[in-house]
Amino acid sequence: MNDKLEPEDRLSILRAEDQFRRWNSVDDERFCILCEKKFNGHQVEIRRFANGKHELHCPTEACDSGPHQWVYPGTPLISDIVNPDWWRALGQAGFQRQEHA
Repeated sequence: MNDKLEPEDRLSILRAEDQFRRWNSVDDERFCILCEKKFNGHQVEIRRFANGKHELHCPTEACDSGPHQWVYPGTPLISDIVNPDWWRALGQAGFQRQEHA
């Protein structure tokens, strides 16, 4: 179905079905956190069901991720930005509370 869609129709479907990120153009890119591949709106696999509903999938072969698993390229994942010593800070705060109790 991907080849049969006009860019305007594709963009409308991307906007309607991706409730997590905004699509300004079919040239917008996303990064799949499962297969770690970058793609654009032209490449997104769009499946249409008999009831007229659409479903979006990663275009990478053997990857069946959807919009909830796509991020904007260059966006650090939470694990990349969390302070690796967070547990020490928590432990020190707990230790201080015990001392003052």
